[in-house]
Amino acid sequence: MKVETAVELILEEYHKTVARYPYAFHSHHEGYAVIKEEIDELWDAIKTKKNHPNLIKALREEATQVAAMAIRFLVCFVPEEKEEMVK
Repeated sequence: MKVETAVELILEEYHKTVARYPYAFHSHHEGYAVIKEEIDELWDAIKTKKNHPNLIKALREEATQVAAMAIRFLVCFVPEEKEEMVK
């Protein structure tokens, strides 16, 4: 998969999730928990679908969700200005 394709899938998933759940994460802990849940689902797909014909589809979907929620975490909690990030 090309980087551009991956980024497109991730942004599509991000916007779909924000439309469905418009509230921001309420805390760093909640954001972490959502990302961890997505990582656990990716790990489950890796373990249970090792030789499954839909493995690639499952990996694409779960990894896309992990990345989309990581972006949501950044959007919710990290200031945009580079100076603020250094402090």
